[in-house]
Amino acid sequence: MLKKIQTISKHAGASGGLPEDSAIGSQSFAEIARESLRVAGHLQLLFWLQGEFQRSVPHQIFIAAWGDLSSGPMQYDLVSSIPSVRTDNVTHQDISPLIGGLFGKWVENGTTPIGARFEDGLRLGSEAEERDKLKAFQTMQSALVHGIRDARSEEDCLYVFFSTDPVIARSSLENLRVLLPFVDSASRRVAHLPGQTPEIPQQSAKETPTDFGLSGRELEIMHWVEKGKTNFEIGMILDISTFTVKNHLQRVFRKLTVTNRAQAVSRLQRQAESPEEAPAADSPGVDSPRAWISRAVSEES
Repeated sequence: MLKKIQTISKHAGASGGLPEDSAIGSQSFAEIARESLRVAGHLQLLFWLQGEFQRSVPHQIFIAAWGDLSSGPMQYDLVSSIPSVRTDNVTHQDISPLIGGLFGKWVENGTTPIGARFEDGLRLGSEAEERDKLKAFQTMQSALVHGIRDARSEEDCLYVFFSTDPVIARSSLENLRVLLPFVDSASRRVAHLPGQTPEIPQQSAKETPTDFGLSGRELEIMHWVEKGKTNFEIGMILDISTFTVKNHLQRVFRKLTVTNRAQAVSRLQRQAESPEEAPAADSPGVDSPRAWISRAVSEES
């Protein structure tokens, strides 16, 4: 499927086939920006994207994807006026190869807006093609693609606007570049749909004090740190913000008198293996952090 995607950009040598068009006007820009502030849910996001925004970035299907888009866990959301195109109707297997491929091409292009043309229409895979609710994807001929890489939160966000028109206007790429901050801000204010948020074991989520002075939440975060998860991935798993994860880790570092994640994991392990360093671990009904982490891993398996 990805071999049949032709990508184009505004860079010299790559934009010869792009038709000229008028750029977004100041009045239109002001209306789009103002209306974006009212987005607080999926329906409002749909209305905003189908309004004045549609003039600048024409599309029929919008997909927002976030996470480790190159190879790791990914979440996504679909917004469209087409009745059958809904987030619940698309599986991770349907969408991840497409998003991963577009993300790779976007990165190769220097993380600037790109256009993509699909030969013979967009294909999500053999299983998806057999589902009537996804037939609309086969009518999509092109897409506008842009995203955000946030080095502070280790988060990748990609926004894709699919269209039935195979022609990609030069101005649409520039308009998407200018309007992306509003797309990103509006999308982030839309809550998870049911089923999008991973379930958290009740015992793990409790904020109860433990022997090392770490709360249940802090131990839970350290469990995922030990498994090599990034702050963003931990936030997705626990349904908390990356900023909250960072705050918890800073408190953990202070309590353990360390300066980084590796030292924190090592200190917990050393203390758990040396009872004399943590006598409270022998208290009735209180597990050591290492025991808690081990139990969490066993329960997960």
